[in-house]
Amino acid sequence: MIKNILHTLGTRLLTSLLSLALLLITTQWMGAENKGAISLLVLNLSLASIFSGLFGGPSLVYLIPRLPFKHLLALNYAWSALTAALVTGILVGGLLPNQANPIHFFFMALMECLIAAHVMMLLGKVKITAHNAIALLKSASVVGLLLYFRSTGVAMDYFAFEDAYAISLIVTFLLSVGVLIYHRKAYGQQAGSLLNSARESLKYGFLVQVGNVAQLMNYRISLYFIEVLIHPPTLALARIGIYSAALQVAEALWQFAKSISTVQYAAVSNLKDEEAEKGLYLSLGLGKLNYSVTAIGITLLCLLPASFYEAVLGTAFGEVRMHLLILAIGVVALSLSNALSHYFAGIGEHRFNTYSSLFGLVLTVALSYPLISSYGTLGAAIAASITYSAQTFYQMIILKHRKDVPWSAFVVSRADLIALSSLRRKGNRSE
Repeated sequence: MIKNILHTLGTRLLTSLLSLALLLITTQWMGAENKGAISLLVLNLSLASIFSGLFGGPSLVYLIPRLPFKHLLALNYAWSALTAALVTGILVGGLLPNQANPIHFFFMALMECLIAAHVMMLLGKVKITAHNAIALLKSASVVGLLLYFRSTGVAMDYFAFEDAYAISLIVTFLLSVGVLIYHRKAYGQQAGSLLNSARESLKYGFLVQVGNVAQLMNYRISLYFIEVLIHPPTLALARIGIYSAALQVAEALWQFAKSISTVQYAAVSNLKDEEAEKGLYLSLGLGKLNYSVTAIGITLLCLLPASFYEAVLGTAFGEVRMHLLILAIGVVALSLSNALSHYFAGIGEHRFNTYSSLFGLVLTVALSYPLISSYGTLGAAIAASITYSAQTFYQMIILKHRKDVPWSAFVVSRADLIALSSLRRKGNRSE
């Protein structure tokens, strides 16, 4: 497990560096308005990807060891195609902001959906290296293509990003297909009918995806509010660009927590019922590690002056620092929530993550409209920080009442430091 965590952490670090490079490209070379349009495109594709998980999604990690692989693959392919068509229809109807050509968007959404299914299937059989390689390729190819476009004199705007992203999706999809074929023997030959697989997938997938849609909206619905509430549209896109840049910087800190939780999820999902206490102990320890590292990182980012962000991201992005100051508490809280969410998912208790996300979405909607109307993107940051903190507290209450976890278990103790030191020594010896 230590090896998988270190490998995933290394991959996440590289992904973070690539995300930073992409952030610099879209801010320095494209400006706030193009950055805003790009953020809306990525958000719309993310919506398609999450809706496509109705018959599995992240719950595929739990379902893969338990249901026939060919059934899960067929269900996810069929639903992905339908989802891509439905979301494209919504965009054509003008219900969501978008600048992409509908045909281009459909194929990009389809690739996004299928790649998401493939990586969850690999994670379900603890193929951590393959899972990480696919995620890394997607980020690296976008950055590489944009650098190539720049070197050949292509105009660096929204459409250059769309082209680069589309090509990266095709390349990543083809690789993920090849990796699935290579690992096909690992998926076994579980018995069962297609109807039963569909029923079980829907049972777990629907609940998980309702929560994931709600959580994505917690992260990004403010972009839609900004697009509606701020005028003229060009100013709205610029403000979306600035706020999404702040979110991207803040969320880079979650790469550590996501690295840990990716391995945690796979490990807890494969524990037997009698080992449940081990999974809880592991998750609480990793949660404390997550928020400790995140707290250090966000503190350092907040200490940097506005002039630093102007120099690195562009003159329009000096406000990123103020947004980070407001987001700080929520970012730290959500790093703990990340571990708690993966624990609930790993033991099949997805409903608690869904309840938490729905609670957060209601709170986000209730806070965003008045706060954005009054304070613009700073109001969006306030709403986000409050929501992230409230969601995490809700999950802590659930653990306290259902698993008899004391409040002190969420606080870093001397015993945790000793355990971490011991874990590090074991890792050094294993090398």
